[in-house]
Amino acid sequence: MMLNLKMERCMRSYAVFFLLCDATGKREVIIITEEQIQNKIYSYLVTQNEHVILEHMPDHYYNLFWNSISILYEGGILTTAKSVEKFCNKLQLRGSYNRDKCLQGISEMVFWLYAIRRNYSFEIDKQLHTKNEKNNSDVDIQIVKDGYTFNIEVKTPNQVKKTDESILNITIPFRSFERKDIQDEEVRKINRDISQAIINNSQGKYTAYEQTKIDDNKVIEYLRSGQTKFTYEPNSINVLALSVPSQQMDNYWGYLYNPFSGIFTDQFSGKFFDKKKNEIKHSEFDKVDVVLLTNIVEGHKRIVYEFDSWKLENYCSIFCINPFSQRTMKHCDVDVYKYLLDILPNDTNRFEKERDERNLQGEKLGIPTDPIFFSEYLYNHYYKLR
Repeated sequence: MMLNLKMERCMRSYAVFFLLCDATGKREVIIITEEQIQNKIYSYLVTQNEHVILEHMPDHYYNLFWNSISILYEGGILTTAKSVEKFCNKLQLRGSYNRDKCLQGISEMVFWLYAIRRNYSFEIDKQLHTKNEKNNSDVDIQIVKDGYTFNIEVKTPNQVKKTDESILNITIPFRSFERKDIQDEEVRKINRDISQAIINNSQGKYTAYEQTKIDDNKVIEYLRSGQTKFTYEPNSINVLALSVPSQQMDNYWGYLYNPFSGIFTDQFSGKFFDKKKNEIKHSEFDKVDVVLLTNIVEGHKRIVYEFDSWKLENYCSIFCINPFSQRTMKHCDVDVYKYLLDILPNDTNRFEKERDERNLQGEKLGIPTDPIFFSEYLYNHYYKLR
């Protein structure tokens, strides 16, 4: 029977009531309680033997997960069977399990929980484009507060897979030469002269070396994806949140700001090309106002004792302003940047202050500090997440 999709909802601490009216006006009551929601999620969870949440089952983390489900229920995120199924898909609780996609879903969930706890007005999976634009893409969460709109898209790069402990991992933080062939040749020299020497003197600890891939192209991919989802509107700001492990934060900072090829620097020009060998330009992601670099992933990829992994405010998060965005270039809506610092928890001011101090000390001693500063900062302020 065709249903007239008029729906009334009455929130209660013990249940959510849905009244569906058919063509005759007859109403059917569907009750979805918090207990039913938790039972449904649990029934899916126990079928995923390798799920990250089950890995944490003996820990406080597991109990906090169920507390978070209650918060999502009370906040109106989990209220219908459809919303529960969608949530379970996002956290990879149904079908084949993909750990990287699960960490992506969890990172989004942490933002939802924060918005609910702060009593913000918000929507998830919000479409910014009009129907006439024929663009069905959406952003993960939109927060509206004090007349300003904050659009947030969350991306979680695939995690670096663990290798044999006998393999020496070599990380080149960023591309620092004009051409890829020159960079590759210089890296080969390093591996031949330095990496092999380390292996030879390791007393059998290392048998070979492996170079970690530079992921600056991945950041550009995320920025260009954000360009398709965001729109330019007054009194709003577009944020691309990158959720990465703690040990990768310095790499991603370097991708944005390194002095040789940083994406948010003038040196970016002429360094990056797409598959068709066309130069990638700043204008291709000028609707992305800010990158939020955060280590949410670290609190979920491993057990962190006596730590609430579900609270955004417990992580190191740093705003990186895109100096080439339309909003920044036009010097408009300046106040919205200031509001952003208050809307989401972040270390931006403290991080920049301490980094400037360390760089000044490094200059006096002739020692570059950028490659090691993130490790020092996390050790000082986020000891459990270092």
